[in-house]
Amino acid sequence: MNQITRISRAILAIMLVGGGVGASAGAPAELAAQTGPQRLTLSEAQDIIAAAQRDAASKNLRLSIAVVDGRGDLIAATRMPDARPTTMDTAIGKAMGAAIFGRPSADLVEQANSPLYQNMNEATGGRLRFFQGAVPIVRDGYTVGAVGASGASSQDDEDNVKAALAAVGL
Repeated sequence: MNQITRISRAILAIMLVGGGVGASAGAPAELAAQTGPQRLTLSEAQDIIAAAQRDAASKNLRLSIAVVDGRGDLIAATRMPDARPTTMDTAIGKAMGAAIFGRPSADLVEQANSPLYQNMNEATGGRLRFFQGAVPIVRDGYTVGAVGASGASSQDDEDNVKAALAAVGL
């Protein structure tokens, strides 16, 4: 295993473990008392999806929409009627990348073939999709999740998720 592979796997492991410092046994009391940002709830994820569906329907788009938590784990997803079956995996993969890297998936496209990004993708079982169409959800300066869409043009996918987050006040 080369050095870039080891480093990228270590970074991914750190990101996937995430926020355990304050909750770990033996942590100083002042650290244990600190709380991170409020987590993204299932209800919020469902509200985001509903808003994205309304926006997509108003533009006659057929999308799959996915909401993941800050680690990239799926919270909720849907495939609209007549959306292509392959769009679900792509929506989830876009959202995972945006959450893990804390950046819109459009920002990840240019570096998708870099060894670091490829190794990160390998470490997630090849599930990341480095295409435009997902944005992170940030609360109190922390990435608490991401929403991704797939099924239209990349720009339409991104515009849809941004409109959904604006509609629900995120």
